[in-house]
Amino acid sequence: MRVLLPALFAAVLGMFPGVPVIAADEAAADAAATTSDVDAEVLAAARAADLFYQRKIDRLTALLRSPIEAERVEALSHIGHLRDPAMVPTLLPWLQASNRTPAELIAASCAVPTDGGQAAIPALKNLLKNDDAGVRVAAMNALTRLQSIASADYMARSADKEPAIRASSATNLGVLAVTDAGPILLKHLALDGKPHVRRMCAISLGLLGDRTHGPALADALTDSNPGVRRYAAEALVKINYTPAIPNLLMAMEGNVAGDHIARCLTLMTMQDFGFSSRANPLARTEAIEKGFAWWTANAKDLNH
Repeated sequence: MRVLLPALFAAVLGMFPGVPVIAADEAAADAAATTSDVDAEVLAAARAADLFYQRKIDRLTALLRSPIEAERVEALSHIGHLRDPAMVPTLLPWLQASNRTPAELIAASCAVPTDGGQAAIPALKNLLKNDDAGVRVAAMNALTRLQSIASADYMARSADKEPAIRASSATNLGVLAVTDAGPILLKHLALDGKPHVRRMCAISLGLLGDRTHGPALADALTDSNPGVRRYAAEALVKINYTPAIPNLLMAMEGNVAGDHIARCLTLMTMQDFGFSSRANPLARTEAIEKGFAWWTANAKDLNH
């Protein structure tokens, strides 16, 4: 096309007597030369960038053969920053637990790119059973990033020794609305020793929307952690478990997460009893008594 342009340009200008054909030829030649120069510069820049990138890959690959673990881990980390699908085959051997250290397994798991990382999925799933908690967390995060972890995987990992994995599993079981996860979430809401795991269980039970979980959520309003109380109250609102209204009122007496619980009570009853966590004890008690009086008058219609 570029070869034809000068001739075409000259032919068009030749139709106008006031424009010499020689001038048209020169203009077309100059334009072609300029375009050619730009193309050459772009091509040279692309070749230079490609050469620079390839040299960087070669340096990182060489570092992977280092006898020093820290250097190997650093190389894996830099490979991860590239997010290059072409590097996945290089990473696969570093996901084999039999001959890699936990630090290497973690770095390799984190380095798997979101795009083009599907080949690493089988190895990552094997790492979910690794003895090292950090390796299991990294593998789960990588699989989540690849959208390749199923509800069954979260169910299986819900009892993991690592709190971060239990919390992640509890969260995703709710997000995915896995109805069979109810008993697992209820168990950890009541018994898990880590508050953030219990909080995630309360949130997920609300997302499941099953009113039969109401009594357990009402019991969680007495949890020692304010966050658990707050999210248990919010879950009760989500499932519209009105029989828990007295539990909400009693939870407000301790003034732990009081404003959050009061807001949930307002959403459930459509009434504002005037409770404020910053009010004096007498004013708070009066507000709670108003709530109980309202409940007494309306319990027959709501206690089901």
